[in-house]
Amino acid sequence: MATEQSGVRRRTLLLGAVAGAGAVAAGAAPLLTADAAAATASSRQVYDLNLDWKFIRQDVAGAHAVDFDDSGWVTVSVPHTYNDVDSFDNWITSSGESAVAMQITWYRKRFSMPAAQQGQKVLLAFEGVRQAATVYVNGTKVGVCENGVAPFGFDISGQIKFGAENVIAVKADNTKWRPEESTGTPFQWDTRDFNPEYGGLTHNIRMYALPRTYFTLPLYTNLKTTGTYVYPSAVNVAGATATINAQAQVRNEQSTARTVTVSATVLNADGSVRATIAGATVTIAAGATQDVTVSQRVSSLRFWSPESPYLYTVEVVLTENGAVLDAYPITTGFRKTSFNGGTSTGGVYVNDKYYFLTGYAIRATNEWAVIGGAVPEWMTDLDGQMIRDSNANLIRWMHVAASPQNIRMTDRHGIICIQPAGDKEADAVDRQWDQRVELMRDVLIFFRNNPSILFWEAGNNWVTAAHLTQMVNLRKQYDPSGGRAMGCRAISDDPAYGGTAAVDAAEYVGTMLNRHYSVYARDRKPIIECEYTRDEAPRRVWDDYSPPDFRYVVGPDVTYTWNSEQFAGVLAASTRYEFWSQRIQGPGDRRYSGAAALVWADSNQHGRQYNWECARLSGRVDAVRIPKESLHTYRVIQNTLADLHLIGHWTYPAGTRKAIYVMASGVVKRVQLLVNGTQVGNSTTPVNDFLHTFPDVPWTAGTITAVGYDAGGVEVVRQNKVTAGAATALRLTSRTGPGGLRADGSDIAFFDVEAVDNQGRRMPTHQATVNFTLTGPGKLLGGFNSHIPGSVHKASVQTEAGVNRVFVRATRAAGILTLTATATGLTAATTTVTSVPISAAGGLLVR
Repeated sequence: MATEQSGVRRRTLLLGAVAGAGAVAAGAAPLLTADAAAATASSRQVYDLNLDWKFIRQDVAGAHAVDFDDSGWVTVSVPHTYNDVDSFDNWITSSGESAVAMQITWYRKRFSMPAAQQGQKVLLAFEGVRQAATVYVNGTKVGVCENGVAPFGFDISGQIKFGAENVIAVKADNTKWRPEESTGTPFQWDTRDFNPEYGGLTHNIRMYALPRTYFTLPLYTNLKTTGTYVYPSAVNVAGATATINAQAQVRNEQSTARTVTVSATVLNADGSVRATIAGATVTIAAGATQDVTVSQRVSSLRFWSPESPYLYTVEVVLTENGAVLDAYPITTGFRKTSFNGGTSTGGVYVNDKYYFLTGYAIRATNEWAVIGGAVPEWMTDLDGQMIRDSNANLIRWMHVAASPQNIRMTDRHGIICIQPAGDKEADAVDRQWDQRVELMRDVLIFFRNNPSILFWEAGNNWVTAAHLTQMVNLRKQYDPSGGRAMGCRAISDDPAYGGTAAVDAAEYVGTMLNRHYSVYARDRKPIIECEYTRDEAPRRVWDDYSPPDFRYVVGPDVTYTWNSEQFAGVLAASTRYEFWSQRIQGPGDRRYSGAAALVWADSNQHGRQYNWECARLSGRVDAVRIPKESLHTYRVIQNTLADLHLIGHWTYPAGTRKAIYVMASGVVKRVQLLVNGTQVGNSTTPVNDFLHTFPDVPWTAGTITAVGYDAGGVEVVRQNKVTAGAATALRLTSRTGPGGLRADGSDIAFFDVEAVDNQGRRMPTHQATVNFTLTGPGKLLGGFNSHIPGSVHKASVQTEAGVNRVFVRATRAAGILTLTATATGLTAATTTVTSVPISAAGGLLVR
């Protein structure tokens, strides 16, 4: 199916029309990294520990010992999960996400620490684990982390061997309802439905070798450190100036007091110096930890915003007698925010500009079918690009904190975030509440330099006024100057949901589907709808007139029976309108500062279609990020410029007559529908502001065109769709990260397979099995069909609406990978990708 769109704004949905292998997404950062590179030479060294772990999917006695024989274990690299093979896989068991493996597994890594670093401080840092990790270094237990959400670290200085081989062993435990070891209390957010059980080392692992007087890391649990807090003050947007402040935590672990100087440098995105912040000299006693703040007025700044998510690196530098001890870079952005109630000038402001927040509520795992929760960072970045291309500027992460990787993505792409810590859907008491407070503390400390986070979420449901006050005070303690607000979902005037005392305690108020709406809050606090439009529809079923399905036929007791057309059209317009029509500074009741639709991508929530589908189908894109029609219509309704989308395709059986739907943005005041150049409809009265309906249009082979006109009658946008012929061939298109496929044992390449006609047009109603063979240094992971149990990790997949996607994981060997696709009656397709070698000295990769 070919389309053409023109007008005042053109955009490409990057995963809908896949670029060539190794291509960089337009506007994406060319370097995806967990650590900014230090510009100043110091004795700080950061090592990547992601490569070459030994892994076994069972609990093994004695696996922590240095001399344990792990030669029979498989070799994997991080990010890694062992249960990507049984997620998104089976609705027949009726057990939903409980079918995903939950157990103890072990990881072991050997590496050699350079002798030259003898005597340094050595810290081990994990960006997260699900649910618990017990960590051993050279046979000694160094600690455990059990909260399953926040990044964490350990001091391994006393266990590390310099100039010799070391062994790290990790017992990763995602068993069902694992309680806290010290109290026996379960963690409230340790649930499968909203916090999927992707077990293993699913996030980056780093090791820091530091001088004995050093800048700490923002990892509170275990290390009890808060890192460096960077924030602007006295922001003058028009003048492009602000005072940049860096509050650096310095720890002296030497035997005598040290007199040191803390200074900072503000670096532009290209690495050039924007400003130098003069130093402050302090004397820190032996064994003491001290916060040192330096500040400088800086001019000619670029402020972070959704339109221009500019990021700086602020590098704090620690010197003693002029010699550099430590240099610690922090990637951040500067912005000014304000949050106001529902007056005529109320709402959310960034850099003195009003924003109606619009976007998606997303599970914090943000998982993909086939690869689960162990997602390469470049693929997370593609999510960010697609989300921004759909004109969204908001993500509300649900239930638990989004990972550092996901927040780096929102920073880069200018997506405002609501970041929770940990919750199910209720308040908590006693130790379970304390666990939530401790997790929120850790999350605040770790993420307080990320400019995309504007809101902290104290609860996915209402909490008492006392509990909300406690969370607000926690923000004021650890994030007093970040320009953020603390609140929670489902507070209302009703005493059963917190009442007016909770509204007063909150800094913003969340709702769900307009339930528990707070009239009391309206003129006092910003109100954000946290998750509307919970309906579902599969990508593969276009409408009631398209073969092979013709309609969505489902099993008994299914809640939702929408096809793609209904989901993208009537539902999208009506559910959006409920909150759009009540927006602050809008024409209606002026209630809402923003609204997030549920969800972004079809997700691993088995059983939502009562065991009829293998996933929850509420996404704008499917579980492998192929766009649904809903993505295109959301692009339109979230667009402030001229835009439209002609829903569906134009390849039907002879004699078809059906309604045609066009979604148009508010700038478009009239939509004209043409078939082969002849007008068949004219609409000036959209339903719910956006949806134009053209009933009973007869299908004729050729071209259907939607033309949008502004209030002055000038054409501002148009889109064509053409009739495709019978499929004659397959087409394969590859996609890798910006630097190509890394031969690191964890990276992914994916391939779109399309059934095309003799003119190269995708045949939109093709649905048939495609078989794949792979040669070269990679592992074929296959693809996903939401209606076929066990479709993941197979060598075949069905096309859906003429397209699907398959994945290949790199091995540790570099070379040429060749993928071939075959299907009955179609010309086969072949394409190649070359993986790039990655080497590590002594098991360590220098960042």
